[in-house]
Parts: sequence; C-alpha cells; structure tokens
Amino acid sequence: MHSGLLYSIGLSIVAASLMGYVARLLRQPLLLGYIAAGILIGPQGLKLIENWDQIATLSELGLAFLLFIVGLEIDVKKFARSGAASGVIGTVQVLACAGLGLLVAHGLGYAGMEALYIGVAISFSSTMIVVKLLSDSNQLDTLPGRISLGVLLVQDVLAIFVLAVQSNLEDLALGSLAMSFAAGIGLIALSFLVSRYALPRAFAQVARSPELMLVLSITWCFIMCWLALTANFSIAMGSLIAGVSISTFPYSHDVIVKIRSLRDFFVTLFFVSLGMQVIVSSPTLLLQGLLLSAFVLASRFLTIFPLSYSVKLGSRVGILASLFLAQSSEFSLVIATFGLGYQHISREIVSLIVITLIVTSTISTYLTGSAHMVAQRVAHLLEKAGLRSSHHQDETVAAPAREKIVILGCHRLGSALVHDLTERGEQLHVLDFNPQVLTRLKRRGISASYADLSQLDTLERSGIDHASVIICAVSDDYLRGTTNAAILRYLKGRGVPATIIVQSNSVREAVALYEAGADYVLVPPSISAGQIISVIERERIGELKGHRSTEIEALRARMEVLQ
Repeated sequence: MHSGLLYSIGLSIVAASLMGYVARLLRQPLLLGYIAAGILIGPQGLKLIENWDQIATLSELGLAFLLFIVGLEIDVKKFARSGAASGVIGTVQVLACAGLGLLVAHGLGYAGMEALYIGVAISFSSTMIVVKLLSDSNQLDTLPGRISLGVLLVQDVLAIFVLAVQSNLEDLALGSLAMSFAAGIGLIALSFLVSRYALPRAFAQVARSPELMLVLSITWCFIMCWLALTANFSIAMGSLIAGVSISTFPYSHDVIVKIRSLRDFFVTLFFVSLGMQVIVSSPTLLLQGLLLSAFVLASRFLTIFPLSYSVKLGSRVGILASLFLAQSSEFSLVIATFGLGYQHISREIVSLIVITLIVTSTISTYLTGSAHMVAQRVAHLLEKAGLRSSHHQDETVAAPAREKIVILGCHRLGSALVHDLTERGEQLHVLDFNPQVLTRLKRRGISASYADLSQLDTLERSGIDHASVIICAVSDDYLRGTTNAAILRYLKGRGVPATIIVQSNSVREAVALYEAGADYVLVPPSISAGQIISVIERERIGELKGHRSTEIEALRARMEVLQ
C-alpha cells in the first residue's frame, strides 16, 4: 500500500503543507518549503517514499501548468518596451554567467555535459522569487525593480532557446542544430498563426462560459505540448510557447486566475519530487553547492553592475539589480530535470543544482530586505575607491535661486507636480536618482541633479538653503533607506528657511509630521476621498458628464515626465 499512488500524493501534500508553513514563518519562499518536504520524506530523509517515479510523472503536469502561466505572464509588448538597457544587461549577463559557471564547474572537477549544465543552470534568476520579493516590498515600479524585471524577461526568452536545443545537445552538428532551430521557429510560427487567426474566434465564442474557457486554454496547452514532443522538444517548451502565444488576449488574466489552483497543486508535487531527488552522497557535494552559491552571488554583481554602470544607470541601480537577481531560477530545476531524463547528467548534478537554489534563494530573501542599506554602503566604498556614480559626471549644477521650488523625487506625484508647476511658469529644481528621468527633465529645460535621498548629506550639496519651497514628492512606500520624517528632521535640524511640504499615507503619521514642524502634510488617501466626494456632488447636480469630458481632454494634453 505504501507504494500506491494515492498514498504518495497524500503524503507529499501533507509534508508540503507542514514545511510550507515553516517556510512562511521563516519568511522564505514556499518552494523552498516544498523542496524541504521532499528531502524529509524521500530517500535522503525518513524514506517514507523511496519510489518517487509516480510523483515525478504527475509533477510533469505541474511543470506544464507552471510554464504555461509563465508564458501567459510574458507580455510580448512589455518585452519590446523593456528597453535596450534591459536587453543588453540580460543577454550579456546570461552568457557571461554561463561561461564563468562553466569554468567554475571545471574547477570543481566536472567536465563535458555536466559542466555545461551547471554553467547554464546557474545563469538564470528566479522570476517567481524576484517578483514576489519586489512586490512585497513595493519596489516593482522603481528603476532597479523595472531593470530587474526587464532582465528576467530577457532570461525567460533565452530559456526558451535553451529548452529548444536541450534534446539535441548530444548531437551538436551544424545540420542537426539547423534542423532543430528550424523546427523550433516552425513551432513558434504555427502557434502564433493559430493564436492570430483561429483562437480569438474560439475564445470569443466561449467567453461567457468560464468552464469552457478554462478547458479551451488547457486544450491549447496540451496540443502545443504534443506538437513539441513530436518535434523532439520538451513539454516545457510546448507549454511555454502556448502561454506566450495567447498572453496578449483580453482573456489571458482570467485564464491565469482560473488555472492557478491547478498549477499550485501540481507544482507542489513537482518541487516535492525535486526534493526527493536531492541525495547528498558526501560532504564534498554539499561544499560544492555552497561554493556554487557563492559564485552565483558574486557573478551577478560582476556582470550586472559593470553593464548597468556602462549604460549610465548608475552604481546604485546596478548594485540593487545585482542583489535582487542573486539567486538561481526555477528554470534551473526544469533544465536539470530534463537533463536527467535525457541522461545528459547524473542525479548528483540535479542535487547540486537544487542545493544551489535553496542556498541562493534563502540568502537573496534577506539581501532584498536590506538591499538599499547594502547598496548605500557599497556605493560609498566604490566612491572612496574613485568610482563615482555615472550620474555625477554632468550633474553638478549651480545652487537654485532663492525663488525656486525644489522637488525631492520625480516619481508619480513629482512628475505631475513638474507638469503643473512648469505650466504656471514656476522655477523648479528636481532631485532624483533615476538617470532616465534626469535626462527627460533636462531635455525639457528643467533644472535637475542627481541625489540619492537615502543619503541626506547629498541634499546639502544640492542648494536647498536657497529654495523657497521644498516638496518631498515620494511616499514612504517608495523611499528606501529614509522616510519623510527623517528628511523633515534633517531639514529642520539644519535650519533650512524654506516652506517644507512632506507626505504621509496615514492620519496619525500626518499629525506627527505636523508636530515635528512640517509646514504642510499631503495625505493622498484623504485628497483622493475629497475628489471622489466632489465627483459625487457633480453627478447629483447633473454636471458629471461635462466634467468628465473636460478631464479627458486635460489628461490627453498633459505631457508628464512619467507618462
């Protein structure tokens, strides 16, 4: 009975629930808890399940659903807008890390196919972990966050090519590679032709039936998996292409929501089965995993930081992006799993890659939490060594005149303020650390200079003593390494004569800021509530329609720095 499929599934889910709960208490990614559950109940642990082939079979479904949703979330239009910087950084980072990883694998005593798999596997970062951590810390919409997401998009595209050639690695003759490449292009072309001319009509007909829409989506995923297998590719590639091909459909988000529960169930089994495959045959393997983990952390900095610096994103952005991406990817596990199936590598290599993922994911969780403090210290050390931020070369400006308004941070509110104040003819001076924003401001003839608000002494060099009004246009949700209260204390402590305007997201904190000496405190939720009440009053007196038309025209006419 203990070898029965039902017993194996039930025990795996129970163990995953328990270890997932422990991982959540420790603030670690859930997938680490699932892998730990597999280690616990597998051959390396309590040996409750020694024949895990049945779980591995079911986990292939989880893998298909996982990569199908990854594909659905790869917005091709967003990828095109990710910018040349992300494209260059992502491509060079993957190639450089793979090359360096190959050398490190040779240094650890591996050769041939095993060294190649190790090098490629550790060159990718985890989309799942990075997005979760940045979302939890409200950093998805920051410059380092957007650069990191752009790099991850590039990595996902490169991973598709890796999966495409993986089945033919043993025969790398030019002819076979050309045939494999042609088959891959044909598969992609077919999927996009069907998604362009046939699927929209099919989805439109079942749009009012959520059940049929879900079934149609899964059917398309399985069809592409079958075509991929027929073309000698992996299930992973088929499901990924299936997701990407319908990612721009208006129904894609609805499909993601509906299929997520199925994915979560089977993906849990996938990671548990991976944990069962972790067999630490000797202390040497564990030591090698730790050395590879150290290499992953170092390689991200050695590749991403110089590239970020060279394209004038600045040292701070490069350091932060390096920290955000300092872990191995779930794609590493996918690549290793298929490599084991193709008999390219041994189970020991799979164990080594899983160990590296566990260690780097754990470390990167803590690094992301303190990333801005680490970045500030590293940037300071680099400046002492003579490597100044690439912004500083042309950012030295004359002190603003007495009547200028100084805006600290040009994010959403700052962008709106710049537009409205320049329309009124006000003289502005904007401080920000985003080089793209600084470039746009200067093109419009607006005085702007680089300033990292987490380093308050940079404000002194920016001429704030000559400002008439100072506005902190960034909320504490997006400030890193400082707060509106800290900025207010610094300005008051230096006796700055300007009118100081800061912001708060809560009434209690706003009162505290007033008591600390703020001349005015913006409370965005209260302001929004007032605007909504105004809209309700206009609707009651029949003026909303006209007001709506005026608002639309006004919004179309706005030319903000951040559109």
